[in-house]
Amino acid sequence: MRPGSRRRVLRWTAGALVTLLSAIVVVTTATFVPAYMADKTLSNKAGYLGTILGAVSLLAFLVQQLIGLVRRDKPAAVIEQLRSELLRELSARLRQLRRTSEHIALSYRSAGESSDVQLEALAQAALRGPQRAVLLGHPGRGKSYTALQVALEILKQDPAVVPLVVPAGRWIDGEEIDAWLPKFIATEFNVSRGSAQDLIESGRIFPVLDGIDELCIDETTVEPAERLLRQLAEWRLREEPARFLATCRRATWSALDQNLRDHYTLQVYTIRPVGYAEATRYLSRSIGGADVFAQALDLATSLQDEGRGALLASPWQLSLIAELARNRLATHRTDPGRTLVTTGETANAASLVANYVESVGTVRAALPIRLRNVLDLWWLSHYAKYLELNRSSQRVVAGRTLPARDIILHRLWPVAGRAALVTDFILCVLLSVPGFVWAAMFLWDRGWIARGGLLFGAAVWSAMLIRTSTKPWMPAATPDWSRLTDLRFSLRQTATALVIAVAAWLVLGPWIALISFVTAWLAIGLTVGFGQTLATDTRPEIVGPLGVLRRERTVSRLSAAVMFPILAWGFSLQWGVLLGVPLALLYCAVVGETVACALWRRYVAMIVAAAFRLPLAPARFLQRMCGLGFVRVAGIAYQFRHDELLRYFANTYDVRDHFRRSWRTEAPQRYRTSPRPVVE
Repeated sequence: MRPGSRRRVLRWTAGALVTLLSAIVVVTTATFVPAYMADKTLSNKAGYLGTILGAVSLLAFLVQQLIGLVRRDKPAAVIEQLRSELLRELSARLRQLRRTSEHIALSYRSAGESSDVQLEALAQAALRGPQRAVLLGHPGRGKSYTALQVALEILKQDPAVVPLVVPAGRWIDGEEIDAWLPKFIATEFNVSRGSAQDLIESGRIFPVLDGIDELCIDETTVEPAERLLRQLAEWRLREEPARFLATCRRATWSALDQNLRDHYTLQVYTIRPVGYAEATRYLSRSIGGADVFAQALDLATSLQDEGRGALLASPWQLSLIAELARNRLATHRTDPGRTLVTTGETANAASLVANYVESVGTVRAALPIRLRNVLDLWWLSHYAKYLELNRSSQRVVAGRTLPARDIILHRLWPVAGRAALVTDFILCVLLSVPGFVWAAMFLWDRGWIARGGLLFGAAVWSAMLIRTSTKPWMPAATPDWSRLTDLRFSLRQTATALVIAVAAWLVLGPWIALISFVTAWLAIGLTVGFGQTLATDTRPEIVGPLGVLRRERTVSRLSAAVMFPILAWGFSLQWGVLLGVPLALLYCAVVGETVACALWRRYVAMIVAAAFRLPLAPARFLQRMCGLGFVRVAGIAYQFRHDELLRYFANTYDVRDHFRRSWRTEAPQRYRTSPRPVVE
């Protein structure tokens, strides 16, 4: 089915749902209000209150979805919203990488050329020219920083193009790039795969693939990077070579097949080292807020005299030195004539990272805050050890290679091991028992059909709990309305809802049968039918690290809202409206936040099973770590700001040593002057 006709089907489906719910609201209101005002003892009539409230809330949501589907026919609106979101997102990620308000000006040189080009020329060449570009640089030289800058510059230069920074490490080895990229866009930018495919085929998407080297275990095992690069080089859109910009480490690039590097029209650029004048300007402005700051100049001179000029040439290490010096200057305990960062502390990258970590959290910080920082860094070290273990052993769970760089909240399930599976199942059982107890009280005395339905429902629910609690991976909510037109889902969904409606008619009556059909159809669709999609395809937006979990939570809340009318009716029939409706509201809120929300529930189970060696509030924890400069946002994941930081926390960080120094109030005055040994 073509995208245009598919969208028409979806609009008609959403319109039918809106009409049906509107009719339910009108009829139930007209039936309930007069009856309840005439005789408030009619608890069965009062139960319609739940139907009214549930239908109104769901109706407002469906109207929003229908508006979103109508806008899908206007590609310009989608592009405009994506560009607006990207402008905000790219600016925020650049600030996270810079760590100060100052910009490090980098220059680039094309292969075979003798003169450097600046960022604007690089972006224009990548955008206007037919060539596909590859940007090379040593670790910490500014590849990710440049990728974000180029995307932002393209965003400013061409209003018809949407530049997307794509972490190349998320490419699934063996999958075609033109099939994988729409799925990536759908997941991380909240658009349907059909819309993503349309944008790609029309040439509106300019992918900036950051870190091809991240596909490799080490600098010698480069076969995955070769496969991706070959696909990119052979990628065609409308019979023309597709435009892209990719970044890669120089060592990985040198190890790639020479035929692959030489026999394709790939324009290669190299990031030039930061000049001494630019480095001193950046240090002065970052530390002292002026173009010329004496202590910053002394620091740069001492590093140059000691043969450490390479530190000033690397944007990563330069920003680390600036932030370390600024942290120490902010303590107001440093002698004015004293060098903020000694040459001993910059003996190597590991020593610089260790001293930078020690300086964080001691700036004008009270003792409780410093101790909380120690606990945060202890949690962060567990994440680092998990990623380092995945990298060194290439661990695979249920056919999926575990991430070695990305901290993805809904993909951290194996951190706690199999104990988390058991914990998750126990949580589900405990939270499901009250619902089955009430269902037995309500249905058991209503005949053999009610009893059989209750037993069958309990068996199906138990099977679903076992299945979801023992699966290593759970699919997240994805914005794909097209599953509504897939008969494999829609027929099973409708048939199951009809069976439930017929049983409700025989046991409870026609009105309850209609409500049960609508409730079952929507609940099945939200959870297992049309792919948990009803909550996500409203407008393009940057999903972000917590976006997948938020979408999952939205779906679970909607599932609970769908169940609210029928539960409010049943509770009101048994206990009266004054008690039944609040109880139904409370029960749906609890279930919507726990049992129905598989990904959030699993994270809770993982924390418990890991004996609280993981943070209790992962969202706030990772946001604090991002604010302190240890991790950065990379699409739907967090990544350590640099591999040196990851290795430090995985192999070298000593929580007991940091705790002892944080306990003493004089800790900010003491600086380490000798490097720590690094465990390779």
